[in-house]
Amino acid sequence: MMKRMQKRTAKAAKNREDILYLSILIIIPLILYILKTRNGYLAGSEIDWLGQHIAFPDYFRKLFYNTGTLFPQFAAELGGGQNIYNFAYYGLFNPVYLLSYALPFVKMATYIQAVAFLEHIADGILCYYWLGRGHFRRRESFYASVVLVLAASITYHSTMQLMFINYMPFLLLALIGYDRYSETGKYGLLTVSVLFMILTSFYFAVGGLAALFLYGVCEYRHEKGTSLWSIIKWLWQRYYPALLGCLLSLFYLVPVYFAMSAGRSGHKGQSLKELLLPDIRLHKLLYSGYGMGLSVAALIILCTSIFYKKCREKFMAATLLVLFLFPLFDWLLNGTLYLRDKAFIPFLPLMCWLAASFLYRIGSRLLKIREAVGGCVLAGVLLIASLLTNSYAQQEKYFIYIDFAVCAATIAISMFYWKKAVCTGMLAVMALLCMGQVTLLKEELVTKAEMDRIDSPDIEKAVRSVQDDIFYRTETRGGYSVNKANQNKVWVCGQNLTTVYSSVSNPYYSNFRSEVLHLSKPSRNSLMADTVDNPIFLKIMGVRYIVGSQAPDGYEKIKRFGDANIYEDTEVAPAAYVTDQTISEEDFLNLSWPERQLALLSTAVADTKEKPESKKECVKKADVHMSASRIKGDASSGILSVDNNLEEDGYLFLEFEVKNNKVSKDVTVTVNGEQNKLSAKNASYYNANTTFHYTSLLSAGEKKIPVEFGEGDYEIDNIRAWIGTADREGTRNLYSNPAGLAVTGKGNVLEGTVDSETGGWLITSIPYDENFRLYIDGRREKIQRVNSAFIGVPLKEGKHEVRLIYHSKGRAAGIAGTLAALGILGADLIRRKRRLHGKI
Repeated sequence: MMKRMQKRTAKAAKNREDILYLSILIIIPLILYILKTRNGYLAGSEIDWLGQHIAFPDYFRKLFYNTGTLFPQFAAELGGGQNIYNFAYYGLFNPVYLLSYALPFVKMATYIQAVAFLEHIADGILCYYWLGRGHFRRRESFYASVVLVLAASITYHSTMQLMFINYMPFLLLALIGYDRYSETGKYGLLTVSVLFMILTSFYFAVGGLAALFLYGVCEYRHEKGTSLWSIIKWLWQRYYPALLGCLLSLFYLVPVYFAMSAGRSGHKGQSLKELLLPDIRLHKLLYSGYGMGLSVAALIILCTSIFYKKCREKFMAATLLVLFLFPLFDWLLNGTLYLRDKAFIPFLPLMCWLAASFLYRIGSRLLKIREAVGGCVLAGVLLIASLLTNSYAQQEKYFIYIDFAVCAATIAISMFYWKKAVCTGMLAVMALLCMGQVTLLKEELVTKAEMDRIDSPDIEKAVRSVQDDIFYRTETRGGYSVNKANQNKVWVCGQNLTTVYSSVSNPYYSNFRSEVLHLSKPSRNSLMADTVDNPIFLKIMGVRYIVGSQAPDGYEKIKRFGDANIYEDTEVAPAAYVTDQTISEEDFLNLSWPERQLALLSTAVADTKEKPESKKECVKKADVHMSASRIKGDASSGILSVDNNLEEDGYLFLEFEVKNNKVSKDVTVTVNGEQNKLSAKNASYYNANTTFHYTSLLSAGEKKIPVEFGEGDYEIDNIRAWIGTADREGTRNLYSNPAGLAVTGKGNVLEGTVDSETGGWLITSIPYDENFRLYIDGRREKIQRVNSAFIGVPLKEGKHEVRLIYHSKGRAAGIAGTLAALGILGADLIRRKRRLHGKI
């Protein structure tokens, strides 16, 4: 009876301990959320969170409601019309986002904030459960879980780059599932967790799978046999359930692979020397939200673990240190794209494991002096080497020294006097870092007032009012910040945009914007296909409506909904038309960039041997004078003087080179309302925009153009300008035979009819992609690239039915792979069930 009472008392004490620890793991994210959102802020950043992490899931949900399919292939509304797997990275099949499809009454901004908050809580709870299920005592498991919850990468990206961390609950579940499989042979949790981790973030799943593999391999020392065959057999037995999870995701991974192969560019390759030479940078592990975001204590724990006698932690720590030191692994974990510290974030749970083991050894008086001294010395050597070979701010150096001294001192105190000193010191430093981060983060967060302005219901009403079945484009405008927020913002399916902000996009369309037309670049990020005011681009892309507070020249206000104005240009190009006014691509590319723009207003670029008629476009160089050529200091205004003798309205084409004398700062120059920006040299996606290009309408006799110079220290040189007029009759004739395309089917079909008396070429403004299939009167025709970047085909005279269908490359093969994996899974379940009943 007494023993039973003692067991009950002990169990009650453990339950109280669990409740206390779990409560703290819930309270910490809650406090951080309150600190971020107080004083009228949302838990999300102004750029990526607003422009991508809300916009894409919201678009996927709207597309589901519009098409009724969970497996779309084409995004007609984004970037002129693109493969939807270009945007898979942003949560196309994220299982948590899919749940929002059942909640149409919940705004996506609210849903994403709630999900990020709950995932932050789940990270701590799942880490505590994983570490505590037979591995470590509750106290050590709790302290190590707090390390995860307070890690800068977790706290920072819960409001910034959600994809950097939103897979973490599934990674922790996979680690729990691996333990469960090792103990019981049941692998359902492991397989499903790996599948969901990949569907949530295929990019970081590479690191997640590597962490899972390393976690399991570290226990191989307990197994018998050292032959190659025995090792292979052991690995297969341990990891085939995880492999099944990977195979089940092939319906997603295969089309993603082909999309990335076609649309990812802009990163310089790494040399072999760069990959193999050690790189001792602290930010992979310490402080930065774009690395693991831990304190110096983590480095000391990592180094100390290497000095243990043979054990799981020793091998784990040594392997992690090798991964950190050699850029080759950084490159591989980043999918061979580039070197980025973010690839190491999935190894955070393993650092928590090492922390729990370290704290257990200290608490149990098992940590030997030589191990502690060896770890501190090795950590000190690495710190000094990093400080000597890399540049750090003086304040950061001081903080590193203090952090190291505090950690070393608390370890000594814990070993000889107070066991909890190291826990207290380590978590105090991380809490201090976390508070500082939240304070600085405020500058990047969206305010509720700004969100209400951007997400105004008046804008949605205005956009809906101009939608019909015919394909054309509608853009929403505001100031610079609103335009950035709206790059991927689709208010209603059918509101087709020319803009897109994605790490993967159609390469032909990107090249058309940057190299053929030389559109302005208002943003510092090279991946942004921005909103531009170029009147020629807007015309040839068929942007008929502009909704917002303002519109470029050439649009007339036709309606108003509250604060949202609707502007229209009825003379823009239809989404598809037939013309015999053509020019060969060779002749077209031989033109100057101003001549190319004007040529597209009266001719179509196609695979033709016909020589164009003598050009009616008139482009001539113009004398211009900028009121300032050297800017140093605050923002200022100026004037561009133009020698304009045009007797009718025309176009001004302007370009000049920019030399940035303060490369750590951006350079911005706005001419006639059109902005160009050169990003700072250290920008993650440096835009290399050293030559600014502008195209704007120029009224007859207009000679003074307003210029706004952004702050900084830069020089403007080699200013060149042209003025010209278009062949208005040629433009009217070019668009005289429109094909009224409409999006049908599951969102991947565009169809319509066209009637042409002369025949010629069917020209569209849908970006070229070899995965389109074009049918004319039910007969398949080979698509060709026209206007340098779009889909077209020769067409005979008469009335024709046009049908354009998009099939994502690799989708069928991926589905077949997933079905095969389901078959293997089913067969294995039957085999295991029969074995359980003794039938095999």
